[in-house]
Amino acid sequence: MASCGTIAGTMIPHASTILIVWADIPVEVESDFNDWYSNEHLPDRIGRLPGFVRGRRFALTLEREAAPKYLTLYDLTSAEVMLSPAHVELRKHRKPRDLKFVPLFRNTIKGICDVVGRVGEVGAGEWLVLLPVSAQSHSFTQQMTEVLLPRVSVIAGVNSVTLAMCNATVTASSSARDDRSGDRYVDGLIVVETANEVAAREAAALLTAEQLARMGGAPQFMQKPAVFKMIHRLQATADAFTNDRNLGESVVLD
Repeated sequence: MASCGTIAGTMIPHASTILIVWADIPVEVESDFNDWYSNEHLPDRIGRLPGFVRGRRFALTLEREAAPKYLTLYDLTSAEVMLSPAHVELRKHRKPRDLKFVPLFRNTIKGICDVVGRVGEVGAGEWLVLLPVSAQSHSFTQQMTEVLLPRVSVIAGVNSVTLAMCNATVTASSSARDDRSGDRYVDGLIVVETANEVAAREAAALLTAEQLARMGGAPQFMQKPAVFKMIHRLQATADAFTNDRNLGESVVLD
């Protein structure tokens, strides 16, 4: 599982669940959308809602069929965070810009996935490789965690490799409150964080449909991984967990 970060001697809880929101947005509102997401939507969650450890926003670096442009990846302490009273209340009382932008998401892919295997340290990489996957055999998670994740992790510049699989119970309950019809939900995710583009491309080249088939799995929604560069990061401070204060540390990347 993920190692904890330390701020002022206090431990931030383990992040055992990944939430992704991956979507396109109409180009005519793209600038305002990015301002809203980074400066309003993320801060309403990170450091304010219990269980939201960090949120990171990424932009696709290469146009790829079926891959939306913008990805937000949240690290949560557990999937049940999505059903917490605080999160439900936030969704009930949306701000004006929430009501404007959330219905505009297009080609949306979402996931509430529990981490089943991880090598390395999360949160450190500025580049990200993401591939939705589906298990085709009972041995898939074991094969992935014992064979493919370690193989990817030794690539120079790779910070972490994670396999996370859908929490079906929470997904079914949470998706009932969605704002759009047609959103797709992943069965699982392979997430690779890297320090540079070269490592990201090399990791992506290993995550082929043929490799997944050997592990007992298959790509979902797209045949090849998507490669992203981080554009914004917000992480809760330790005080947000210990004192219930609304604190977060923000980083904006060009």
